[in-house]
Amino acid sequence: MDFGDAIQRLGKDIVEDRYGNLFEMYERITGDNPYDRPMMIYPASHYTMGGLWVDYNLMSNIPGLHVLGEANFSDHGANRLGASALMQGLADGYFVIPYTIGDFLANNTGKLAKIDETHPEFKKSEEDVKNRTNELLNIKGKKTPTQFHKELGNIM
Repeated sequence: MDFGDAIQRLGKDIVEDRYGNLFEMYERITGDNPYDRPMMIYPASHYTMGGLWVDYNLMSNIPGLHVLGEANFSDHGANRLGASALMQGLADGYFVIPYTIGDFLANNTGKLAKIDETHPEFKKSEEDVKNRTNELLNIKGKKTPTQFHKELGNIM
């Protein structure tokens, strides 16, 4: 990733104002000054990861298994960059899946087994969630979020 043209066009001060934190992290990791030398950033495995096949209702080839967000290939194909994956997850969750699940349930009434909160799998899942929640709530840590933030800032 070469910022040479941007530095020449906008000036180092503007580029530093916009990307200074990124440049600083890069230099700490690689030892190269990205203002003077292009960054060595290459496509990684996440660029080639696909996702599960889905139809326009986000259902996989397993009837009843809907796949949302980054897990499906749908609109974004193999593009797994953070912002597009986040937007796909939001779009799927807010706009697509509420309609597609309703459509699936309406068209499969009578074909699906009745399951409620007395089902053994429901009880098992509920117990697992309660146990994990209690485990997290009982950590009794001594550090504040600000302390973690500062420590992370020192290693980046």
